[in-house]
Amino acid sequence: MRGWMRPLILSALILGSAPFTAGSALAQNAGSQNGGKPAAGKEAAGKEAPKEAPKTAAGSAIAQAPFAEQPFPLQDDGTYKEFLGAAAADLNRRCTKQENYGWVFKKDDDARRDQILESTLGGFRKAGWKLGEVKVRSIRDPGTTAYMAEKAKQRLLAVWTPMEDAAILLLCETEAAQATKK
Repeated sequence: MRGWMRPLILSALILGSAPFTAGSALAQNAGSQNGGKPAAGKEAAGKEAPKEAPKTAAGSAIAQAPFAEQPFPLQDDGTYKEFLGAAAADLNRRCTKQENYGWVFKKDDDARRDQILESTLGGFRKAGWKLGEVKVRSIRDPGTTAYMAEKAKQRLLAVWTPMEDAAILLLCETEAAQATKK
């Protein structure tokens, strides 16, 4: 399963729903404003419309934990859900609520990538989560790490996938998998 995740994750970061630059945010909205007609007023006279800042997430709604380095929320076409579902099943859990986040940084900036992971895990700990790395059979990529987080009666599954110039955190609230009846 892991072999096809990296290209899909990269495409989500590059082409996905979360704009990573103001220019790409505007490009994604091109043609949707004014029904694809040219803008009126000053904008039509050759001036650019003000650029919108990319939207980032201040924290995880599921974990109620802040992000020191704010990521971009990522939309899921079903790929992340399938990937997390398989990982949760390996742990005899099933995902309920899900969140997907992505960070971008300069290529091969390992220090920044590691700092993002540490500050994110630190935010979870400060919010009262006990984190532990778990081995998941369906995750074969040596760089991808899965964590279980526990707080009171809640359990979260978090999967961290670093790349050369980006990182993804897939997060889901889990519950015990139901035994199938025969």
